[in-house]
Amino acid sequence: MNPPLSLLAACLFATSCSASVRVFIQDVNGAAWLKYQCTAGEVVRDFALDVTVDQGVIFGVSDFLVGVSKPAAQGYGIFPASFRDHATVGSGTNVTFDLTQYSPLAVVTDYPGDTQPGLNSSGITLELGGLWDPNLPAALPGATGTLCALHLSRAANVSVAPNSSRGGIIASPPDVVLTTSFTGAFVDADAVILSATATNGILQLTFKGGELETAPAVSGPWTGTGNSSGNYAEAITLSGSKFYRVHHR
Repeated sequence: MNPPLSLLAACLFATSCSASVRVFIQDVNGAAWLKYQCTAGEVVRDFALDVTVDQGVIFGVSDFLVGVSKPAAQGYGIFPASFRDHATVGSGTNVTFDLTQYSPLAVVTDYPGDTQPGLNSSGITLELGGLWDPNLPAALPGATGTLCALHLSRAANVSVAPNSSRGGIIASPPDVVLTTSFTGAFVDADAVILSATATNGILQLTFKGGELETAPAVSGPWTGTGNSSGNYAEAITLSGSKFYRVHHR
């Protein structure tokens, strides 16, 4: 016997749901961190975003997940253009993602009229997708997280918007109705040492905007410390001089 039409409609309505997704920029030690926040658990499969600055250029992208989302490393590490152009598939389903060219940057020639110019310009288009085993709930990307960090040549207002040609934000499952919002921010990317204090023979520096470098003289030679965290400490030596600067990559 066929179910009443009203009951069938009620069942169909019950299977759909809605959620809101917020994408926003946050200044973290002089870098523009691109983040997201979902209100009803993980409902996003893909992000396609345009990020622009009103001064200077975007010269680097870092701190993004690479590959599928797993319990030990969750997130959005599938990049369609890079997967097509750079990722290599071995035997079976083995895919090599960890190539230097593999990044979330979109390719301008894919959609020339709706793609930002790319690195070393005022705007980039990013494609980030999620791929996970549905039998592993712990592999789902988190309801909140970081998509990547963008490095700027100077302090600027950073804006983020959906890229319509690539779908903007796509839900998982696709029948989820998404309400989206996009919020930019001012990112103070100028490289500078903020403070220097000496306590009990330990020099402590706070800085932003790049990697801390040291030299025995102002004229150099300058050597990188490998530290871009914004905090640095070392024992004060009794002989010679030491100078510090922040190298803006």
